[in-house]
Amino acid sequence: MKKQLSIMLALLLVLLLCQASVAEGNLDFTGYTLDELLEIRSDLIEEIARRPGGEKLSLGSGQYKIGEDLPAGVYSFRFLQNGDDDVSRTDYYVYENESMYRYDIDRLWLGDMPRVEGSFKGDGETRISLYPGEYLSLRYNGAEVARIGNVPERGNGYTAPDGTLIPKGTYTVGEEIPAGSYRIYFSGTTTSRVRVFQDAEEAGSIFNKGKETILDWNNTEGTVTLTEGYVLRVEYTSIMMTKGGGFTFD
Repeated sequence: MKKQLSIMLALLLVLLLCQASVAEGNLDFTGYTLDELLEIRSDLIEEIARRPGGEKLSLGSGQYKIGEDLPAGVYSFRFLQNGDDDVSRTDYYVYENESMYRYDIDRLWLGDMPRVEGSFKGDGETRISLYPGEYLSLRYNGAEVARIGNVPERGNGYTAPDGTLIPKGTYTVGEEIPAGSYRIYFSGTTTSRVRVFQDAEEAGSIFNKGKETILDWNNTEGTVTLTEGYVLRVEYTSIMMTKGGGFTFD
């Protein structure tokens, strides 16, 4: 709260100085310490980047947390060769949260999870909507980035039903969770991946044949039958579960 207040006061002071000095055509910052000037500069850079038509940025290959490393917004991305000289494109991945990003990177397995992804090259423009808390990953090369608008509000009034909250994790049926038929629900926060394996060996294999479904704003519920010895795995974020139902997803 104190940091937000200091930022607001700093911006207010700058605006007052601008209004007072506009007739003279310059600003007088001689009364500020170096630390105060550096903080004002940082706040102004962030505020300019938030505005449509704000300052363009050059991003290298790497990971960026939205809301910290880059303000939320709709962005224009253009190819920038500043990484792998042998590759003439930039690949991008947008994860809903840090948990999804870490999961994907730790497994080095790209292609079996929900996320926005694509690539851009040449002189073409790619537009990407980035929300607070998301992770943007650029690979091979970088991008010239310009913020062109605000992102729309997420959600559609969905409210998760009452039930048992199942945090992300791995559960052995008959031990942590009783055998039976259940209904599973999207928790209303971020995407969840629900997987069911016949035993611990199948659950421990990367190339397994476990059944799974994705719960999100577009697919809010499902049903699953859990037999003793099966393994239930909830990935990315928690789900809600109630007794009753049967297996319906592939």
